[in-house]
Amino acid sequence: MNIIISGGHSGMGFELTKKLLAEGHQIGLIVRNEKRKAETQQLFPSEDNPKIFIADLSNRDQIALVAKEIQSNYGKLDGIFNNAGVLLDKLYFSDYGNELQLEINAISPYLLTKSLLPLFEKTKNPFVVNTATGGLNSKKFIDIAAFKNPKKFTKLMGSYLDSKLTLVALMNQLSNDTKDVRFISVDPGSIKTKMTAGDGMPFWLKPIRNLFFKLPEQGAQNLYDGAFSNSIKGSGIYVSGGKVKDMQANIDTQQIDELLK
Repeated sequence: MNIIISGGHSGMGFELTKKLLAEGHQIGLIVRNEKRKAETQQLFPSEDNPKIFIADLSNRDQIALVAKEIQSNYGKLDGIFNNAGVLLDKLYFSDYGNELQLEINAISPYLLTKSLLPLFEKTKNPFVVNTATGGLNSKKFIDIAAFKNPKKFTKLMGSYLDSKLTLVALMNQLSNDTKDVRFISVDPGSIKTKMTAGDGMPFWLKPIRNLFFKLPEQGAQNLYDGAFSNSIKGSGIYVSGGKVKDMQANIDTQQIDELLK
């Protein structure tokens, strides 16, 4: 299979990339810059697998360019793992006026996936797996105005959680419009990664993280199962704890237009 992975150079993404390469798949990794590309090439010394593409996923022009580059390198795609994301320590904004976690965690994978959909046309049962987070099924609605420009910043349970909720809603909407592609958003669980060790984690959670969070291999396996497990069926679904959970919050065309202004 030809599979694209964002954030495939570290943490869960690195373990997922290793697993897919071992199975013989052709992998394309999207990394942020030339420095990250050089580091990734040291991790995976093969000249042509994985292929490494560069794009800053906070920049919509770069997303459009990397999508064209991927299209020129692959006649078809079998799957995408939208795994790249950020967990920030304070309020930052993108060049488009959105809270930065919303831009990177939700809008960028939506734009990238939408641009690459034509590569799925020659593939049987293609998939898009998105790295979500836990608890998204409990929120009832999406307040786009509050997400785009929050008045108060709360680590983890604020804008980050909202960005992941928006990601799932956007991908479920794409699923409604794209019947021949499976869209699965997966909560990988509580995982020990650089992100969960960083400044974006609330201080009171870090001791819990160190004691009880699982290794990146488990998160990678959960993402892998989203694409390949026979026990996970359907499209436009959110999977947490290995089970499909009903989503209460949805997004419509008007809200998408508001996000992309």
